[in-house]
Amino acid sequence: MKPAALPLLALALGVLAPQAAFGADSAGQQGLEISRKAVRTLPPVAIWPNGAPAIAGWPGYEHPPVREQIRGDDGVIINVTDPTYEPYLPATGRGTGSAVIIAPGGGFRLLDIAPCRELAAWFAERGIAAFVLKYRLEPTIGDRKTMQALLWELRRNVPGKAGVADGMEALRQIRARASDYAIAPDRIGVIGFSAGGHVAGMMAAASDPATRPDFAGLIYGMPYEGDLIELPPATLPPTLEALASPFTAPPLTPAPGHLPPTFMAMAQDDKAAEIGFRAYYDRLYAAGYRPELHLYQRGGHGFSIRPSGNTTDRFAEQFVDWMRVVGFGAD
Repeated sequence: MKPAALPLLALALGVLAPQAAFGADSAGQQGLEISRKAVRTLPPVAIWPNGAPAIAGWPGYEHPPVREQIRGDDGVIINVTDPTYEPYLPATGRGTGSAVIIAPGGGFRLLDIAPCRELAAWFAERGIAAFVLKYRLEPTIGDRKTMQALLWELRRNVPGKAGVADGMEALRQIRARASDYAIAPDRIGVIGFSAGGHVAGMMAAASDPATRPDFAGLIYGMPYEGDLIELPPATLPPTLEALASPFTAPPLTPAPGHLPPTFMAMAQDDKAAEIGFRAYYDRLYAAGYRPELHLYQRGGHGFSIRPSGNTTDRFAEQFVDWMRVVGFGAD
C-alpha cells in the first residue's frame, strides 16, 4: 500500500479527531457566540431541480433508494441524494461583494454540516456572503464497506465525483444569480474541509478556467488525485533581464489559465491528511504557485471555528485576512 493510501483511507472512512468527530462538545458549543442580527438566511436552493446528470462509476447507483437523514443531535447528515446550497447573506448594505461556497467534510458518507453553517453565519456577519454546499453522498446502508472496497474506490477516485459536480453547478448558479445575492460574479471562492477539501481543490483545478472559483481554501483536505492533476503554469517564463537580475526584476506575469489563489491549513498532528496535503502543496509550489500555508502545531483532523484552545481557532480570521491580501476583501 502506498504511504498516501493510509491518510486517504482515513478520510474516506470519515476518521475524525475525538474533539470533532460529530461536532464540538457542549462547552465548545456554549463558547461559540454568533449573532444572527447581521445575517439574512434564505431557503436552500436545489442544485439539480430536474435531476442530476449521471456519473459513470459513481457508487451512489449501486444501492436501493435511500432517504436523507439527520443522524443524532449533532446535525450530521447522511444519504444526501438531492444536493442544495444554503445562502447566508450579509444584512442589506453590509456586504463586501465577495462570497464563498463552503463544502463540509465527512468522507463522502456523511456531512458534518453544522459547523459549516456556523462558519457561514460568521462570514456573513463580516460582509462575506456564504453558501453551504450539501452535496451528494455515497449511500449509507448497514455496515461500512470493507477496506478492500474502499481502497478500490479510492484508486478509481469515485467517491467524490458527485460532490465535485454539485459544487461546480452550485458555483455556476450562484454566479448567474450574483445580482440577486448582491455579490460580484468574479469574487466567488470556495472553502472545503477534509473530503470537502477534495471538492474545493477539484473545483479550483477545473479544466476550463472560466468555470473555476476565484479563490480557494483547502482545510485539512486536498484533491485525492492531486498527483494526477496536470497543473497549468503559474507564470510566464522569466525574461532574460529578469534572469540576469532576479532580485531587482519585477514580479513574473501570471500565465493564462493559471489556478486561482489558494489558502491551505492543517494541524501537524492530523494523521488523516498529513501526507497527501503537504504533497499537494509541494506540487503547487514546484509549479510556480505560492499558496498561503498554515501548519498548526496541533488541532487534529476536524477543527472548526468552535473554540478548542488551539491556534487552529484563528484559521477563519486568517482566511479572511488572506482574502483581503489577494484582492477579495472589502471594496
